[in-house]
Amino acid sequence: MIKIADIKGLKLNITWKLLYRGLLEKQISINEIVEYAKEQLEKGEDRIEICELAGSGDYDLEDVMDTLYELANEEENPDDIEDRKIRAARVNKFLKDKNTNCIDGLMGLTELWLELGYTADSPHIIQGKDNSISPMEYYTDANYNYLYEKNKHWLKDEVYFLIHNEK
Repeated sequence: MIKIADIKGLKLNITWKLLYRGLLEKQISINEIVEYAKEQLEKGEDRIEICELAGSGDYDLEDVMDTLYELANEEENPDDIEDRKIRAARVNKFLKDKNTNCIDGLMGLTELWLELGYTADSPHIIQGKDNSISPMEYYTDANYNYLYEKNKHWLKDEVYFLIHNEK
């Protein structure tokens, strides 16, 4: 799971649609959403929906989803932009602590990108998928460092794109 602070740390805007999509994909917890709603109330937001969210608990999943859905439908950002923010936060979270073992690091990157759907814009290379890289060539420190840096560069470009395409 990711935290709202992880997304804010990338300088990306938090939206109700982002929170809805994050909860739907089981990437953001109800607790995170409740805390965010409380922050919004402290900033002067007084909509009844936000008050309801601030008073919710872990057991209120259906009500929280319904309320977030209502709020999300009022926003202009397309779903794919919000999904890409979540993806960027997940990649950033993984890259924060570089694994010292190349095998574990490469397996972790592969697992992450498979969970993310291994999209066409993925910077990752999966050994044996659309390539003839042998395990001996793939599971090396040099390849891990290359793919780790490639993921960092992708993340930087992705965050730049998201910041400039948010509504």
